[in-house]
Order: sequence, then structure tokens, then C-alpha cells
Amino acid sequence: MSEGHFGSLPVGSFIGRYEIVAVIGQGAFGITYRARDAQLGREVAIKEYLPSALAVREGSSAVLPRSTRMADDFTWGRQRFVDEGRTMATLHDAPAIVRVFDFLEANGTAYIVMELLGGETLEHRLGRQGRLSPTEIDAVLLPLLDGLEQVHNAGFLHRDIKPANILLNAAGKPTLIDFGASRMAMAGRTSVMTAVFTPGYAATEQMTSAKQGPWTDIYGISATIYHAITGKPPPSAFDRMLDDAYVPLGKLQPAGFAPGLLAGIDAGLALRASDRPQSIAGWRPLLAYAGGPAADATVVMRPSIASGVEPAAALPPARKNRPLLYGAIAAAALAVVAGGYLMLSGKPPSQSAAVQDLKVEQLEQILAERRKADAEAAEKRRLEEEARKRGTEEAAAKVQADSDVERKRVERQKAEQELAQLKAQIEARRKEEADQRRIAADEAARRKAEDEIAALKAAEEQARQKAADEGVAKRQADEALAKAETERKKADEIAAARAQAEAEAKAKADTGTRQKAEEAADRKAAEATEAALRLGQFDRQRLQVALTSLGFDTRGSDGTFGPRTREMIGAWQKARNISSTGFLNVTQQQALLKEAAPAVAKYEEEQKRADEEKKKTEEARKKAEEEAKARATSATPSATPAPTPAPATATTVVPDGQYTGSLTSPERAPSGYAALLIVTAEVTNDRGSGRIESAGYLMAPGVFSFAISPGGALTGSGEFPNIMGRSMRFNISGTAGNSITLNLTGLTRPASVTLTMTPR
Repeated sequence: MSEGHFGSLPVGSFIGRYEIVAVIGQGAFGITYRARDAQLGREVAIKEYLPSALAVREGSSAVLPRSTRMADDFTWGRQRFVDEGRTMATLHDAPAIVRVFDFLEANGTAYIVMELLGGETLEHRLGRQGRLSPTEIDAVLLPLLDGLEQVHNAGFLHRDIKPANILLNAAGKPTLIDFGASRMAMAGRTSVMTAVFTPGYAATEQMTSAKQGPWTDIYGISATIYHAITGKPPPSAFDRMLDDAYVPLGKLQPAGFAPGLLAGIDAGLALRASDRPQSIAGWRPLLAYAGGPAADATVVMRPSIASGVEPAAALPPARKNRPLLYGAIAAAALAVVAGGYLMLSGKPPSQSAAVQDLKVEQLEQILAERRKADAEAAEKRRLEEEARKRGTEEAAAKVQADSDVERKRVERQKAEQELAQLKAQIEARRKEEADQRRIAADEAARRKAEDEIAALKAAEEQARQKAADEGVAKRQADEALAKAETERKKADEIAAARAQAEAEAKAKADTGTRQKAEEAADRKAAEATEAALRLGQFDRQRLQVALTSLGFDTRGSDGTFGPRTREMIGAWQKARNISSTGFLNVTQQQALLKEAAPAVAKYEEEQKRADEEKKKTEEARKKAEEEAKARATSATPSATPAPTPAPATATTVVPDGQYTGSLTSPERAPSGYAALLIVTAEVTNDRGSGRIESAGYLMAPGVFSFAISPGGALTGSGEFPNIMGRSMRFNISGTAGNSITLNLTGLTRPASVTLTMTPR
């Protein structure tokens, strides 16, 4: 089993041009989103094919089958899902049918883009007001009949008509939503998925393997209208087969409703599919029959379908003068109602005709199928409940994760503030320690000076004493004192200057070392980034032309990035407020070429003309040699031809034509799967262009182009517009001769492919 989850696509992600805004609903068959059409600026509803019994979501978007055993069922169901969307899109003008704008395949699955409707469901309306009036019934039933008739004419069934799938707008206009055709088809194909029916609205054939058709939808809409008239749904079709407790509308006779409408609803609720109207067109006359059976009408009842006795009815005498068509419609209406339910007699049967025709073994088989269906429905509801629970848990987990992210962000900001404070404290402490060291040095100098002064004072005192006796000694003492004071001042000045010089030298050394280290690291990283681009000679020449055209003269375009070119790259980077490393990354390369696009285009055109001239010259030279050789051969009478000088080595020229090859995708799916890619290229006059594609892989075809130099060197570039949900550009280098070798760089993994000519 594949590892994954059943979570929805993240809000803000895109499906084609549609941005996910919110999740509207989630079930065992798929997820419905509210989305915004980025192109038309409108909101839409998008249904995603994600059967939880067959597939899981891997990562944030990709949908994969649970196992290889379930892959076929998953793919088959996805195709039915797409067919459903394609059919619904053709019914754009059908009334009361949800409009389908688009259907597309992405993320390994399929999506149907529909109209986003407002309002409330009929189920909610009935829960709020109980029943609908005759006028409201007409406003709901007639548009539904028109829309369903077009759906059936398109060879399509709804299969899940019930009040919850009918949306009413503010004016009471209905829209039928949530078609279950592909879902029911899946349930019929694989035992992993089971069909879930709503009791009271599903026909008997939906609980068995019996054939379904328009009569199946007629049962569902009849049960829905019965609920809207009486305030409650009819009994389950399966329960009716065993003990029919259904009370016909013809017997209830609710006030305000035409008898034909009531008879038509009762006919649409016949247990046997063959006893119901077989199409909407065949049902309309019965529903439109406004009259009811007269008191003197005689009805011959059919005791059993199996008996072969057909129903017959006599019209009341008062109606025999009406047109033949109207009489036939009335007779058909009475016959259907009489044959299905005996409602005109006023005596409901104790057991339906359908049950009377069944054998005990058939009833037991139906009962077993019903029990199995109930068990599967219970299991389905359990799985759906688990899926909803998982969705709730995942939503809670996402909220918790968002909370954790916010908490981590606050903690990070707090840590950054604390780090800034710590740095400030360290800097202050360093300054304080420097000040303390300076103060200590000053204090030591001061103490030394004080000691010296004290000594000098003592000497001065002694000198004074001695001067009293000897004048010469006094003068000497004065001179010694003056000298000592001068030396002290000089020592103080030297000590202060030394301390200041040491502090300045240390600060300057720290700053210079850090700057040099940072510059060296940036330059080394930039050099590695440029090396990864694997620029060819032609690429470097184009960059030199671009720099020179912008005023950064590289003094030539030889394709060699010497000191001058590096200096000009750094000057260009500095002028654009980019780190001046002298080396280019892919973004800077593209920006530089774009900025100087006219000059680069002119240079490429000149190179192309030069190549063409060179080729023409080479062809002329070859032609001249061949003509000279032919003339020499015809002019020599001897049987032995003169030796022909060996021609000079010709420049490599790749033959025009189509070349093909293959390689393993350098970009892998999250599951680790790597597809085999087919590469095709068309070469004309030493220039080529081509495509890289793979059927069924999660990528759009890549495109590329290249040029072949006279020496056989190959340079070019290309792009994958959508590979694993993102675009990616790459560079091309290689060689050309009898075959072409392409080296692709700039991807997650470098790749190489050899192309050989395809015979025409």
C-alpha cells in the first residue's frame, strides 16, 4: 500500500488557472473546492477525483493509486469521471442542470470545473417548512423534467436524485447537482468501492445488478416530489418488496394537486422498472392528465404481470366525445396506475404485484443482496466518517502546525532580540574591558610617576638641603628635577600613544580579517555557481558582447574570462547593487543578456552570417577542387591517372535531418519514479531545435534549441515549462559529428543523451 493521506489541496495552490480558496465538501469519492478563475476573475466549484478506497494523496498535490493492483480500477474510474465532465459540458443550456465550464487532468488525477451556486437544498427547505405548495411543486418539477430529458438524450443518468441534491435559489428555481454516474459505475466495477443509496429515493434495480435507465431517475424524482407533497419520503423500495406500506397519492388526494400529477408520481414509484414510464417524454402526458377517474369508470385490474393479462380501462361517458389523443392519454394513465398500485379502486394491496411474481429463492437472494448492500453501506459510511475525521484531524493538525509556526516565529524573533542584546552586551563588555585595561595602564603609569615624583621630591629636598650649603649642588638638583619632570611627561605621552595605537590596530585588524574572509567566501561560492552553469565559448562571447555594449568594455569577445572580463563583470554587478564577485549565476546571466538583448541579437546574427559565409566558402572550395580534379582527369591521356593531392581537412558539417534519442528523466517524482524521455531534434544548416517528452509522466514537453560551430562544438539552452509542478531552464553543450551528443546542465541532476539520424 502506498503511503499518503486523504487531505485536500492546500489553500492558495493552483489547478491550471484555478486557485483553491476553500474546501466545500469531502466524501469517499472525491473533494469539492471553492476556487477562483484567475483568467476570468470569477469563483467556481471544482470536483476532484480522489476515491479513498483506491488512491491517496502523496505530498501536497500528487494523487497516486494505493497499489499496483488498484491502478487499473483507479485509471478506469478517472476516465469515467472525465467522460462525465465531458458529457455535462455539452449540456450547457439544459435547464435545472449544474453548468460545467471545464474539465482537466493534473496531479495524477482529474477535475471538473462547475458553476458555483448559492441558495439552499430542497432537503433544507423541506426541513424548514415541511411541504411545498402545488405552485412550488410545479416550479421545481417542470425545470427538472426538461433538464433530465436532455441528460437522458445524451445517454447519461444522474442515479442519485434526492432532496439533498436539488439546490434552490431565492426564487425557488431548482438546479440538479452531484451527478453520481461515474461513482455508481465504479461501484459496479470493483468490490473495493460500494454504492451508497439513500433509503426512500433509490429504485430496486440500484440495489441489484439489474439494468438501469431513465426509469431509474424517474423513480428518484418521483420519490423526491412525493416527499415534497406529503412531508416525508416513501418507504424504502426494498422494504416495499417484502411488505409494501406505500400509501399512493391517489388515495391520499392532497388538496390543490391535479389528479394527473398524483397518478404520474404513483406510476413513477412502481417497484418494477418495467411498470414505470420508460422515458421523460413518455411520462409527461401522464403527469399532464388533469382529470381523474369518474365514479362510473370501470377499471379491469391486472392480477399479476406474470399472468400475461394486460390492463384495460373504460373512460367515463362524459369524456367519450373528447379528441381521440386526449382519451388515449387518459386511458394510458389510468391503466398504469391501476396496473401498478390498484389506487383507483381505493383498496391498496396487501402485497405488491412485484413481490407476488417473485419466487422464494429470488426473495432470499434479494434479501441477501440487501443485507450485503446494508453492510457495505455501513462500511462505506464508516470509511467516510473516518475520512471526515481524518480531514478534521488534519485541519486541526494544520491549525496546530500554523500555531507552532507562529510560536516558533515569535521565539525566533525573541531569540534574535536576545542575540542582539547579547552582542551589544559583549561589545559593551569588550569596550569596558578595554577601558579598564587603559585605566589600569594609566593607573600603573600614574603610580610609577607618583613614585618617581616622590623620589624626585625626596631628591629635591635633599638637593635643597645640599643647596643651602652648596650653590652648585642646588643648580644640579634643579636641573635633575627638570629633567625628571620632562622624562615623566614624555613617558606619560608614550604610554598613552602606545595604548591608543594598540587599540586602533586591533580594531582595524579584526575588521580587515572579517571583510577579507567574507569576500573570499562570497567569491568562492560565486565561482562555484558560475562553474555549475558550464558556459560554453559561445555563451561567454555573448556575455562579453553584452558587457561591452553596456559600457563595461571587456576589450574583446574571445570567449575567455580573463582578469579584464572579471573586472567588468564585477563593475556591472556593483552598478546594479549586486555583490561584486566577478562571477555570474544563472539569474544574473539572464538579466545581463536581457539588458543587452539588441546587441546580443546583433552579434548572434553576425555570427550566423559568418558561419553561413564560411560554409558557402567551404562549399565553393570543395566544388572548385572537384572541378579541377575532373578537368585533370579528362586532360590526362594516360590510363594511369595522376595522383590527386589530398584535400585539406574540412570543417565538420552535420547533415540536415531529424535525430532521435532517449534518456532517463533527471527530475524524479516524489515516489522516486523516473520516466524514460524521448528526445527529437530537427537540424537545418547546423542549427537545431527539438522537444523532450514522455507520455503519462507528470511533465509538459520540454523545448530546446542549439547551434553547431564549424568545429563541431554545440551550445544552446532549453526549458521544461512544467515538470513536477514547476518550470525549469537548462543549458546545453556537446559535440556533433555522425551523431549529436547533448549535455543538459542546470537541472537537479546533469543528463546526457546521444541523438542519431532517423531514416526518412
